Amino acid sequence: MELKKTPLYQRHISNGARIVDFGGWALPVEYESMLKEAKATRTSCGLFDASHMGQIIVKGSGAFEFLQRLTTNDISLMQEDQQQYNILINERGGVIDDLMVYSCCDYFLCVVNAINKEKVCAWLEKNKTGDVEIIDNSQKVALICLQGPNSVNIMAKVAGEEVNSLKYMHCIEQTDGKKQTIISRSGYTGEDGFEIYTQSSDALRWWDSMVENGKEFGLVLCGLGARDILRIEAGYSLYGHELNEEINPLEASLDWVVKFNKDFIAKDILLKVKEEGPKRKKIGFIMQERSVPRQDYPLYWQGKLIGRVSSGTYSPNIDKFIGMGYVDSEYANIDSLIDVEIRGRRYKAQISSLPFLKLGVKR
Repeated sequence: MELKKTPLYQRHISNGARIVDFGGWALPVEYESMLKEAKATRTSCGLFDASHMGQIIVKGSGAFEFLQRLTTNDISLMQEDQQQYNILINERGGVIDDLMVYSCCDYFLCVVNAINKEKVCAWLEKNKTGDVEIIDNSQKVALICLQGPNSVNIMAKVAGEEVNSLKYMHCIEQTDGKKQTIISRSGYTGEDGFEIYTQSSDALRWWDSMVENGKEFGLVLCGLGARDILRIEAGYSLYGHELNEEINPLEASLDWVVKFNKDFIAKDILLKVKEEGPKRKKIGFIMQERSVPRQDYPLYWQGKLIGRVSSGTYSPNIDKFIGMGYVDSEYANIDSLIDVEIRGRRYKAQISSLPFLKLGVKR
């Protein structure tokens, strides 16, 4: 099957990107070096194409009550032009997807993981009641992410000075004729930055403008490799690694996304988990020996199997090998030493607090 391409695919090719198959999408994993790209995002600015993400519009007079019942966070806390990190939950309390929910003028925009888009659409349709309309808008909109301490300087040149006053997890809508663009101050790196949702037909104009205006600020084109390094450094979960339908939000240290003062699917199950305490917990760890932890590698404490790695990488920003994983809750103690089994040999690691480094995002 031919890989799907974003509206920016030719720009990636012309800039020498190494293209990989990411969930059926042809996406850049790196340009010159993922390590260089990850460092540049923390010190200056990185530009990412995330147009593969699913974008689902939920509208109608029943849209609020509908989403409030299917998600764990409290959507009523949002005002118009705000966004919220949220969890779509199944009947067992497992995570169907983690998503961003935007409160727009007369609809909600749900930005979901690309690998889960079809599953999420089916789940929403299955649970739809009342006056609710669900629209898959993914093919019509491109998503460009500008991340790093210099991102605000670039965005001010590209989109106007109003972005300077935009608060974290807030958005503005700009209209140019019939073309509408949403700009939010948010991202998946832990740095200050912006996510730009624009019509696919207008994606090249936005991308090229950011590249041109970013030259004086050290902007670097970035791929999936740098994005993964940055999100692990920030301690952010990735679906299929830290999250799936067998993991509940409390195990994933996402307690802050679960609001028990409202009703939602599987609330009783998660209340029981909260009262009894989760049996396993997400941890971060820093390797004490130079070796890369990979997903599913076993974790041990004094010879006892206690869990498995969910993600791992080399961090160029702290010059250490780092990882995340799940262990039995009784062993999830900060600073404890554990062993990571890598190709038949066990390497020492120390459980660490998350994130692994100080983040630049202004909350």
